[in-house]
Amino acid sequence: MEQTPLGKRLARAARASDINWKFLVENVPVWPVAPPVPPYTWGDGDHRYAPSQGVEVLLDALHDRGQSQGVHVGTESILITNGGLDALGLTVRHLRRSGVSRAVCAGPILLSLAQLFDVTGLQLVVQPWSRLWSEQSWRLFRLGPGDVVYINTPHNPTGTCLENWIVKDLLKDQEHHGFALIFDLVYDSFTYGPQRFVSPLALVEEWRNVFGVNSFSKNYGAPGLRVGWLVTEPGTIADLTSHLEMERIAVSTEAQLRAAALCKHGNAPLVERVDHGHQLVVDWALEHGVRLDSVRSGTQAWLDLEAGDTERFADSLLVEDMMIVATGANYYPRDVDHIRVPTGLPASFLAEALQVIARARHRARCCHSNR
Repeated sequence: MEQTPLGKRLARAARASDINWKFLVENVPVWPVAPPVPPYTWGDGDHRYAPSQGVEVLLDALHDRGQSQGVHVGTESILITNGGLDALGLTVRHLRRSGVSRAVCAGPILLSLAQLFDVTGLQLVVQPWSRLWSEQSWRLFRLGPGDVVYINTPHNPTGTCLENWIVKDLLKDQEHHGFALIFDLVYDSFTYGPQRFVSPLALVEEWRNVFGVNSFSKNYGAPGLRVGWLVTEPGTIADLTSHLEMERIAVSTEAQLRAAALCKHGNAPLVERVDHGHQLVVDWALEHGVRLDSVRSGTQAWLDLEAGDTERFADSLLVEDMMIVATGANYYPRDVDHIRVPTGLPASFLAEALQVIARARHRARCCHSNR
């Protein structure tokens, strides 16, 4: 598998570890102060395997989190996984075994997800977010039992959230036509604006072939835990638990206990930091005349710098400014216009990084105009 442009830049930085690189890559929000996660001891579980479905204290914490969002399912409908991508992989392979052969996605989607659908043997159809949902255009695909619709809401990279009326219509169609639905909710804590975000899972009445995927990586700023979770009907959870047990027995007990403590503590400081980061980027974009093609949700801003070839611009940042950024090459279909800026970083670092980007943009535009 060919290395992505971002992977090549990161590899170059790894070979020059003496340089003080500025990494503007991962859209993982950073805690202002380390959260109060209790110490972990040997007696907490290192001497035995965790239950394959998940430890009770974490299942209970996630059940309570769901209840607070209006998602009324029991712990028998939750499976703990090794991160959100693991939850998605388990789900996609389960659906492939059941006869699903096509994935229809609201895009762009992360390149790694496109590769996951491909290696699982699914025909991949990606439609631009606005086109798929306008005037119920998903119905043009004549969706049926051989299909799954994948939706990341809030959407990475644009931050757009699926409106409630669309969710309700999708669920009605899903129940009538028998296709599967995957709601990827790994950014569901970071929704801002006048209207309160309603989890799509709160609108589900019939859970057959409806799946919710989530993670502690973004929502709790803890990607190192490698803890995610999956919500669906209990029979499917039992089947997926058997597959998880066969492939990797269980998720680390320590990671699950730390995740439970984080879930109970809450993530308000992260939500506030990301909100401030969004505002910082909005103000900067207005000041410098930069087009911001994202809304104020999720943990990133999606910027069209109008500075020529984006990959050449990113290479210039690498060589001239010792900065590494994620571009539209990290998505499918490949985007040639945008870079992604994380909004959950310390304000001082983010402000400095934006000024570096402004200088590099000025440099690129001057070079372009002189040709």
